[in-house]
Amino acid sequence: MAKDSRRSAHVVCRAVAKSHTRLDRAHESHLWSMSDDDVTATLHEAARLRARIEALELRLAAEADRRHAGERVGATDTASWWAAETRQTRPAAKHRMRLAESLDRHSPTATALADGDVSVDHAGVITECLDKLPADLDDPTIPLRAEEHLLAEARHRDPKALRILAKHVLTVVAPEIGEARDAKALEAEERLARETAWLTMSPDGRGSVVGKFKIPELHGAMLKRTLLAFAAPKHQTAENGAETYERRPVPERMGDAFCELLERLPTTSVPKLGGLNATVVVTIDIASLMGGLAPGVLDDGGTISAAQARRLACEAGLIPAVLGSRSELLDLGRTTRLFTGAQRRALNLTQPTCTEDGCDWPAHLCHAHHDQPWSAGGATDLANARNLCPRHHARIHDPAYDTTHLPGGKVAFHRRT
Repeated sequence: MAKDSRRSAHVVCRAVAKSHTRLDRAHESHLWSMSDDDVTATLHEAARLRARIEALELRLAAEADRRHAGERVGATDTASWWAAETRQTRPAAKHRMRLAESLDRHSPTATALADGDVSVDHAGVITECLDKLPADLDDPTIPLRAEEHLLAEARHRDPKALRILAKHVLTVVAPEIGEARDAKALEAEERLARETAWLTMSPDGRGSVVGKFKIPELHGAMLKRTLLAFAAPKHQTAENGAETYERRPVPERMGDAFCELLERLPTTSVPKLGGLNATVVVTIDIASLMGGLAPGVLDDGGTISAAQARRLACEAGLIPAVLGSRSELLDLGRTTRLFTGAQRRALNLTQPTCTEDGCDWPAHLCHAHHDQPWSAGGATDLANARNLCPRHHARIHDPAYDTTHLPGGKVAFHRRT
């Protein structure tokens, strides 16, 4: 921190020192005495001041780099030294150093930032766009016109909106060449996005799988729209006679929707794996299927609760297998006992929503549940069928809840004490 405010000190040192002094007084004052107009006006001015201070900091960082400040003390580079000295992360310091270097090449943007007319995020978008412009442009004025256009847009757009405009800046300032070049750049961007798509998944050891992915923007939009179709319906539930509306956090709703999407994905529409439809096999003994507690075993060695297996059995195909005393396969049956499409349509007409008392989840997003389990001799017919939303379908198989059948075909759940 510059500490010298004497007249003999450099003007930048004096400005920084005096700013600290004045900000000390400002922080000690009480804001309640300000008028409403003063608060809003000063908030805007504080944002401009922040941009101007960041502009000065970036100029100082660029100057420190020119003087090899990091190398003089044995650091890898100036950005690493700057990160250590100011307790920034190294990636953040390196990003800001690149911006500082780029601002040296784009004086109009540097001036706008120094005047507080644009934020440092706007400046980053503009300089990144300008640095990516083709080097073989016939008209040398195109970069300057592009910069002026983006600066004008930055005065009434946020950085995210500005970044979208920046991708097509050539079409705006030089339409005679911009449209073709922008189309070519977009194709290259899409190709790179597809080539660099990735996904990782790993179990966390506590019954969940943690994953991350990177996919092209198109496929991200497709996935989001599909998940929103599952997550959008708002649950109306009745707990202990009181009607409530469930408003879970969006990430949790989207997580539930992702699970629902995977459970509903038709195996016949995905590529075969080892000559078979992509199917997860759950092995469970008949006693657990009919109400026991022994877990089901997945074909990769994982386990799921008996309640979860019974819930899945309502919607998934069952293949009865008879094993010998040494687990050798004696007989393998066929999938059976699913409600047909005609039965589902008829069920949706008579039960247009989830049949839990108070839930309004639409029928086309519900599961068809056997009131008397098929494994216990229950028939696959409309008299034994009911629509339940994914949440309440999981609850009806949860041993922590009791179920009460109400007049009119509804059911109510009560947590066991």
